Amino acid sequence: MATDYSKLAASAKKMVDYLSTKGVKVALKSSRYQAQIKAVEIAFSGTLDAFLKTVGITATVTDLTPTEEKAISGKYKAKLMTLTKVLGTIAKGETFYIVNTYTEKGTLKTKELAPEKFNLTTSKYTTLESLDKAVLTGIKENATLPSDIKVVLTELYKTVSTNKNPKDIIPMTTPAKKSFAGVKPQDKQAIGKDFGEVLSMRWYLTQPFASTWQQAFFSDISNEALVDFVVMKKSGKETIRTDISAKFEAGAAPSIGAIVTNIDKVYKAPNKDEAIVINVLKALAGENDNTSTKILAAMKSLNLPAYTTLKKTIGAKGNFTIQDISAHIQQIAKVGKTDKARIKLFKSTYEEFYNVLGKNASDDSVNIVMTPTTYKKYYSLVMAPMGYALVDYMNKQPQYQEVLNKISQYMKTEQVYLNFSGDNLEFKKKLFSKAEFKFAYGANAKDSDNTGIKFSMK
Repeated sequence: MATDYSKLAASAKKMVDYLSTKGVKVALKSSRYQAQIKAVEIAFSGTLDAFLKTVGITATVTDLTPTEEKAISGKYKAKLMTLTKVLGTIAKGETFYIVNTYTEKGTLKTKELAPEKFNLTTSKYTTLESLDKAVLTGIKENATLPSDIKVVLTELYKTVSTNKNPKDIIPMTTPAKKSFAGVKPQDKQAIGKDFGEVLSMRWYLTQPFASTWQQAFFSDISNEALVDFVVMKKSGKETIRTDISAKFEAGAAPSIGAIVTNIDKVYKAPNKDEAIVINVLKALAGENDNTSTKILAAMKSLNLPAYTTLKKTIGAKGNFTIQDISAHIQQIAKVGKTDKARIKLFKSTYEEFYNVLGKNASDDSVNIVMTPTTYKKYYSLVMAPMGYALVDYMNKQPQYQEVLNKISQYMKTEQVYLNFSGDNLEFKKKLFSKAEFKFAYGANAKDSDNTGIKFSMK
């Protein structure tokens, strides 16, 4: 189901009005990327849960995927808030995006807490005892980490490793709570995202579904697609490999390139409908192309009306490229004598294309791109809306989810999600083979290449 941004924006406006009466410095902000996406923007030094208590609001806060966050803000972490109690003119169940712009610099760098930083990728573990020893030794001997962070990692790991009952929710031990309370929000994110791979493996190995595990090891390939650690399980007389992707909170959406290499192994003789999907996915996974070129290739593969209309708009006789689109828009920029004239001519020229596509570039983006007489990526005014239209199209076609499911079943991929919820560590395992998927895109009409089209579990 498509997201109703206008409804979310209306609820956000009502929340801004309410918070203003409470003396809170708040604003209704439009996305840099899509003008119709609006969010409540605050600057609060604590958590959103603490903020809600401060202003007397009863609501739940839900994580979004990084791609969705990028579409909403691009800089600050965004959440989806749902009222669980009527608040003035805002009904129970109304939802809206909220962004906290308060920032406090953390001390940890990206990947500073990844398994390889603790020498955990050089061995394969056959017992919990050998894993525990390796992790605790790795933390102790890491020469670059501050001592207080070492204490936090040690206590969090002990929380999981000393837990006797297989549970999805594990309460932190008293030492863990004490040490974790002083960690900056940005560092908590780094701990969850990177060291979360270690915590997730330890939790996974104690669960009933891993009772026959024989061996476990971390991927020694940095940023390997969809594989953070591997568990070898006994199944009858066979030993089965299970690839696990560890996620923190909503987790980063995988790129389509992460699965496309397996398409030909699964679909050796695809039918007509499957072939259409496969061609689109392969186009979107092109290795040497930027995002816009991939989107154009996918639209050409589908031969949707918007592609034909775009071809007519730029006057192309045969195949055309994003550079051809830019050249056409640049001619408009050269003809227009003033900013206003350039913008007006562009809008009238591309009006039919936008109407057929069902998406358009925001006035803000058009103004920024068409005001100068030269712009590096004129094609973004066309390709960003086309990217969003393509995502909407794929999300409405069940065969795209079917293809992803079959490929993931072949890969036997599982995902483990970790969340820090109050004083608890919450884990959840999801199977690709039992999931439904959605595609997402978070770029903007000023730069349609700043993120690719990805997919994630619904």
